[in-house]
Amino acid sequence: MYMACPDCAADPNLDKSSPMKDLPKSADRCNSCGRAPLDAVMLDALNILVDMGLRDEGDNLRSVGTPLIKIGYPLAYPPRLGLKSLIIAGERLGKDAAEAIIKHVPEVKGVILSGGVPGVVESNDSPFEWSLLAGCDIRGDIVQSLFGELVIYKSQSKIHIEFPRHGSPKMKILESLYFQGKLTDVVDGLCGPGTLGLMCILAGARRVVLNDIWLPAVENVMLNLEANKALLGIENIERLEHPTNVVAIEPVLVGRATGACEIYVYHSDLKKLFSKVRPASLCLIDHFPGSDTRRLKEACHCCGKTVIV
Repeated sequence: MYMACPDCAADPNLDKSSPMKDLPKSADRCNSCGRAPLDAVMLDALNILVDMGLRDEGDNLRSVGTPLIKIGYPLAYPPRLGLKSLIIAGERLGKDAAEAIIKHVPEVKGVILSGGVPGVVESNDSPFEWSLLAGCDIRGDIVQSLFGELVIYKSQSKIHIEFPRHGSPKMKILESLYFQGKLTDVVDGLCGPGTLGLMCILAGARRVVLNDIWLPAVENVMLNLEANKALLGIENIERLEHPTNVVAIEPVLVGRATGACEIYVYHSDLKKLFSKVRPASLCLIDHFPGSDTRRLKEACHCCGKTVIV
């Protein structure tokens, strides 16, 4: 998907920390396959930002932002990009510049104004999300484990970035729990777009509850059930509710899926979830790094085992 064709020139391998004045004005796309090196795309975006006064010739390629390929997985080489295959998330960006990038750089699918971490840390905190300035922010990551691979789609302006990699520590924890026979009846209490809970289904779980307090995450879970339907042995997906509160107040059963596993999708504060949901033998808590999880663990004491991922 991201490999050079036989006619592609060598990657320009531009110095990402060099100021623009020391960089070439452009880098070529391949005449045969039409794809562009990542450096060429970021250089085109930097030129537009300079023209619009948002960068100057002292800025470098890194100043443009974080390049996120449309379908992410570990790569051993810089990607060659086709049409609408990259999302840029960066700071010091404006709507006019974002629209110009989408219009004049064909490989860019969306431009996001970033800063901070999207989501909700605590139930009484104000929700936070990035701003999609232009284009589309839906992208996916291929998540790998001993059980197989899943694609996890996310609304990238509303879900924090996690780069897929071989030997992910979170997958190592799941694999260890699998070999202990623990992945049979699971609550993924802070599920985000569903990565851990869906991987438990792939590992053979019989019941999985996916829950998040953040509505955009719950909507992504419903999307990912559909996207991975065949891989997960799902026969039927029901949409039961359409919550209107971005941050959950009381537990709401949003969706249910049946097949090889019983799957329930909730929009709830984890501290209130078990007022409506039968406890599981295992509860997974994947919180933001550095967050205090003591109250969450206490809320999950009714489950057989709680694991902080």
